[in-house]
Amino acid sequence: MSAKAGWQFPPRSTGIDYVHDSSSTHFSDDPLPKLVREVIQNSLDARESGISDPIVVKFADTHVAPSLIGAVQLSKHLTACLERAKNERMPQELRRVYENARKALKRKRIRCLRITDSNTTGLHGSNWEALVEREGDVRKSETGAPGGSYGTGKNAVFNVSDALSVFYSTRFVDGRNGRVEKMQGKATLMSHPDPATGKDLQHIGFYRASKGDPLITKDIPDLFRLDDTGTGVFIMGFNPRSSDWMGEVTSAVIENFFYAIHHKQLVVEVSSDSDRSDDVRITHETIDQLFGERWDRKPSAYYYYKAIRDEKAEQTPEFEEVGVWDVHIVLDESAPRRTAYVNRNGMLITESREQKANPMAPKGKNLWPNYAVVVSPSTDEGDTWVRTMETPSHDSVSPGHLRDDKERRRAERIFEHARQEIRKIVDKKADIKRYGDTSNLEELAKWFRELDPDAPGNRKLHVDVVPTPISQYTSPEIDEEETSISNSEDTQDGGSIERNDDNGDVVDDQQDNGTVAEEGSTPGVESNRPERRPARRPRIRKSRVIPTGSTEAVIAFDPTEGPTEGELNEVSIRLTPAGGERDREDRIRIIDAIVLSDDTQEFAIEDGVLSLTPDTNERVQLRIVADSELDGYALKIG
Repeated sequence: MSAKAGWQFPPRSTGIDYVHDSSSTHFSDDPLPKLVREVIQNSLDARESGISDPIVVKFADTHVAPSLIGAVQLSKHLTACLERAKNERMPQELRRVYENARKALKRKRIRCLRITDSNTTGLHGSNWEALVEREGDVRKSETGAPGGSYGTGKNAVFNVSDALSVFYSTRFVDGRNGRVEKMQGKATLMSHPDPATGKDLQHIGFYRASKGDPLITKDIPDLFRLDDTGTGVFIMGFNPRSSDWMGEVTSAVIENFFYAIHHKQLVVEVSSDSDRSDDVRITHETIDQLFGERWDRKPSAYYYYKAIRDEKAEQTPEFEEVGVWDVHIVLDESAPRRTAYVNRNGMLITESREQKANPMAPKGKNLWPNYAVVVSPSTDEGDTWVRTMETPSHDSVSPGHLRDDKERRRAERIFEHARQEIRKIVDKKADIKRYGDTSNLEELAKWFRELDPDAPGNRKLHVDVVPTPISQYTSPEIDEEETSISNSEDTQDGGSIERNDDNGDVVDDQQDNGTVAEEGSTPGVESNRPERRPARRPRIRKSRVIPTGSTEAVIAFDPTEGPTEGELNEVSIRLTPAGGERDREDRIRIIDAIVLSDDTQEFAIEDGVLSLTPDTNERVQLRIVADSELDGYALKIG
């Protein structure tokens, strides 16, 4: 330890008696990924103006000699905290925190996570005090749109520090003093008696020069000095709570900063002094490969990355003074059917389907194929406006965070308008107006072999519904479960033809659209056959089937009223072979489903059949997954 430096805890006097600092609890549930988000966001906020090179952030697992951080002196303060916790019978969990901290500092070499950045401004001016010495103070770069808004994200680093201490270092160029280097430590404990005098001390202490100033230039140990302009964070007693901390950091970087990495705004390096063979470098050139290496099944972030990589951005109209938003969309069978909001720094903020956490996400009733949408503001003003509605952990957005009623209503109106415009863009991309009325000839080749799908103009086949007269009668022997719709043809069974009427309603017609002569009878002569009853009311209306994959289909229908006023008919959905090859015993089973029209709609799947009773008379839309291929099969709705 430098003779000029030591730990200083200011006197508490009559101030607040802190037992546990809760400022980091926003990040305790998922500490390492949230640490990655907060640290890299701070680096992106501090981009050096006029530099086109990407910001480089390095995570390195290393070790520190106890003497470099005043471990013996800090241990005395930890002991004072532990004694207080025991004397006041504080929870065992809290006492264990200080026991672990003392153990971490007694090691011959203290484990440390070293995080540094370059091509950033460093902590010049009041930015140093905001990060190191103040709580709730937000001081960011004066250019661009900073990502932080509460000043609490900096405390995420303490969640992976067993020693409850973090050291900060910076290097920057000052117009008056030239190159400046600073270093200072910070410990967050509880209010405790001074080990020497017994007087009450505050819960936060600093490792610094005897006069209360940060260590500068030559007094800074080499480990904490930076090679370039930027900022360093050194987490003492590093405990990642993970058996693969490098992999967890790599995954968190890719999933949260794919946008910044792809656009060459960010490069991240992850390394360990103990094994350099596992070092990882994440750039716009390696991110695609890393997506394949880190996950057996691609995460949602991969499809957002694919959207910005492969698709040109569409732009919304300008929303008042908030500005224009860029919208990227990709259609893919495995896409998550989600909308991601990414801020101007290139960090994923939210991908929630819930509008209360992601008001940019359209929740329409259109029959879209699987999609991934990325929404990002194209102006700093728009980014700053959304930032005022972020949670402290920056993982959701809600107008409810605005205290002014007028501003909150205005925000809700803007978001509603934005969702409408985003929906239009997705509609256009998915070609919804023609999606159900056209079919790719390659999919119909086995029925239309004489058509060449590769011939000009033959890529798609327009399908017109040919109306047929609606029968006024139906046979009493027809099983009520046999109403259906088919992807390709009317389905015949047991002397009845099942088809859709002009409105797409499922109805039954008796063969020959009239009376059927009994065996041995004379046409036109009255028979003993029972009088036919009126046709029963269809259980659904305006049904539509859209195959979306080899084992998936989307269906939509309007529910109908049941026998009791205000009650809707229960609907059963099953899959059976189509046409002449139909075999009732060889049913295809439904194994999963998603209600697209209303996430709260309840349904049940039993023995391969999905049943639901619509809770609204609005159009119902579902995506169904079967246990085998659906090609050439009809979807039965009973």
